[in-house]
Amino acid sequence: KDLSDKQAAFEADAQKREKELSDKQASLEADAQKREKDLSDKQAAFEADAQKREKELSDKQASLEADTQKREKELSDKQAALEADAQKREKELSDKQASLEADAQK
Repeated sequence: KDLSDKQAAFEADAQKREKELSDKQASLEADAQKREKDLSDKQAAFEADAQKREKELSDKQASLEADTQKREKELSDKQAALEADAQKREKELSDKQASLEADAQK
């Protein structure tokens, strides 16, 4: 009877330890899954942030390029206007000089 009691106690103890190990393993697995999820969420947030920054930089670059083209066009238009004005004045001076020479010959 003594042996039977000892064996029953031993088996109960073994079952208790198995249950504790099983619980610990389940807890460790749940913790590992939580950490994986946290890392996955962090990575997704990081990637979304990186994409947002890339888009902002791309938009800024496009805006700067459009602004540069606009300024180049304005400068080009101004230069063309100045050249047209200079040619007009040269023509006026040439006409005046021809008029004065014709007057002087009279």
